[in-house]
Amino acid sequence: MAAEELAVFQPSTARKLLAMLQAWERTPGFTGELESHAYREHFPFLNSSGHTIPPYGIFLVDGTSEANGMNYLIAKRYASWTAAQSVPMVNGPFEVPDGEYGSPQLGPIYRVVHDDAITYSVGDRVGWKADSFQVALNAAFINLGDDDIVENCLRVKRDFSSMMGQSILAIADGASGVIRRRVLGSGGWTTDTSKSYPARNDTGTSIDAASRLIVLSVDGIFSIVQVC
Repeated sequence: MAAEELAVFQPSTARKLLAMLQAWERTPGFTGELESHAYREHFPFLNSSGHTIPPYGIFLVDGTSEANGMNYLIAKRYASWTAAQSVPMVNGPFEVPDGEYGSPQLGPIYRVVHDDAITYSVGDRVGWKADSFQVALNAAFINLGDDDIVENCLRVKRDFSSMMGQSILAIADGASGVIRRRVLGSGGWTTDTSKSYPARNDTGTSIDAASRLIVLSVDGIFSIVQVC
């Protein structure tokens, strides 16, 4: 009889492996055979943010890195508007300390933690928040509802659709401002005054206060165009 092979893991690694095995066993159609499941390639990331990325935290992809014969995404924390042109991704169910490796969620539906600043509703657009791994009102995900797997967690999907909106104050060309979303109901379009979104004016001209807008998701932010 061949000798039994044993492996020794750190407790934290053993807990992760057990959680992944339990999740696999809960997969619809589980038969106990690995061959019965379709293969999906994973894209591990290296946390280079200087901070621990929490479970289901959003992060910015800032390039790739080769290490140990593998290619890794480089994960950073969103800092400002200047970082918005990169791709947002969402961490999986385990926290990832700085300098360690993790696995993002592959979508198209994601669990993501939010900032608890407001009560989020179905249809709210959410996205990155500066100096945080939590989402707030922003581009480019749409909220599908709450998820109680951890505190302050949403189910979201990628969303690049446009919205109707309205400016609050005047927004100069090249400047950022705050807008409100207009929603369509049985009585027509109305302005939701309970929530405000950050947006940028890149039209070449100033946008007046209380102007009707088309709101576009562009490069991870909302860009606005005044409706004539």
